[in-house]
Amino acid sequence: MAARGQRWAQWLCVWLTIVAGVIALTILVSYLLFPLFIRLDNLREISGFSARVLNRNYHQLMAYLQLPWVAPLHMSNFPSSASGAHHFADVKRLFLLDYAVFIVTAPVTWHFLAQLRRTRRRYLLVRPFAIAMPVPLILGGLMAINFNAVFIAFHHVLFRNNDWLFDPAVDPIINVLPEDFFLVCFVIALVVAEALLAWGIHLGRRDAKGV
Repeated sequence: MAARGQRWAQWLCVWLTIVAGVIALTILVSYLLFPLFIRLDNLREISGFSARVLNRNYHQLMAYLQLPWVAPLHMSNFPSSASGAHHFADVKRLFLLDYAVFIVTAPVTWHFLAQLRRTRRRYLLVRPFAIAMPVPLILGGLMAINFNAVFIAFHHVLFRNNDWLFDPAVDPIINVLPEDFFLVCFVIALVVAEALLAWGIHLGRRDAKGV
């Protein structure tokens, strides 16, 4: 019974590590994406600020969202309303929770996967990973049909208020965070998740064949 409980805990850590790791990686990749969207979406013309200023404010926002000791929210060129600041505080808690989950579960997952590798039992990954593989594909299909509806549903699931409905007049930062920027972030997360699952299946099949 104890061994079974340990195995369940190990698998829970595997899934939490994958989800938290994918989210964390996507957050970091957004630093590379934002300068690209400054050009693609003409954010300099929309905001009236240079690319350098926009990047500085984005970095200030992301520092607040990711670092526990950075508070309160301050962006040099973008004021925030009370509801806007409250929403970003909610996002900050989610970001920090994600990092905490990854930090706690990653060592357990690493040890578990290393154990499977040593004993050539990574074939145990094949079935659960194969079952999970359609999930990113289904989410990607839904986003292709109507990303706005998925984006709204995503916010309703994660937040218990409507503070995420920004008014550009009092929270102008929303003008330089276009929907297609978030769309690409979602796509990157789904592609990375799908790639990880496919890689796990590949390794599992290798062990099953005794390669």
